[in-house]
Amino acid sequence: MEKKLRKYISRKFLFYPKTKEIIEVREELYSIMLDKYNDCLLSGMSAEESYEKAIEMMVDYKEAVREVETGSSLSALKRNIISTAAISSFYFVMLTLIYLFVSMVIMKSFEKTWLITVGGAFLYFVYFAINGYLYAKLFNLKVLTRCGIGAIYLSLIPVFYVLPSLYLYVIQSKDVWNRSWISILIIIIVYILNDYKANLKHISKLEKVLHLIVAGFIFTTVLYLIISIRFNLWGIAWMLYVAYLAIVSFVFYIREKMGKFIN
Repeated sequence: MEKKLRKYISRKFLFYPKTKEIIEVREELYSIMLDKYNDCLLSGMSAEESYEKAIEMMVDYKEAVREVETGSSLSALKRNIISTAAISSFYFVMLTLIYLFVSMVIMKSFEKTWLITVGGAFLYFVYFAINGYLYAKLFNLKVLTRCGIGAIYLSLIPVFYVLPSLYLYVIQSKDVWNRSWISILIIIIVYILNDYKANLKHISKLEKVLHLIVAGFIFTTVLYLIISIRFNLWGIAWMLYVAYLAIVSFVFYIREKMGKFIN
């Protein structure tokens, strides 16, 4: 019954931010409810009756919990906003100074140094995505957390695809746009595998299989493009897809024989 009480209190605090104040209130309330449950048992009540009396204690402390939750949420939000504003201001001031120093002192020209501001903006997007993910994590919401991780990987696309391609095109006059977009596929593969690993215990068997199939298909596409572009084997490299489908079919066949195939 203690586990049942723990599950009850965990459900009640599921959507609360995981701040120090909230955790302290949660543990204190659990201790009070557990004491109430044991007292009722000693008085001769049944386990179920004692449990009902224990969870009634939640009503008496609901207002206190609400006050702590409001203060804690506002406090966490306020700290997050102040911290983000301070770091952002400092970052863009430093970025502007670097841009002006390089343009006026080193290069003595503003013709191509605009790449500094573009690259700085892309890096800031990564910071902003990470910051948003960390704040969302306070509320212990799996969907919101997964979206935050997705936003981080999305912010990496300009850093690893747009910025290098733009730099080579502007500075070295090399056009690699038709090949460098493969980096987007690699980022997607890493994201899918990371999402699979992070949520392995929470997703269904079907979703696990779909994660692996999609990651494998994208990986095959990356190999196909690299081999075709590097060795000009467009007419033959498509056999990689045949090999991939054969591997997937073989794995499914083995899983079915072992009784582990998805019903």
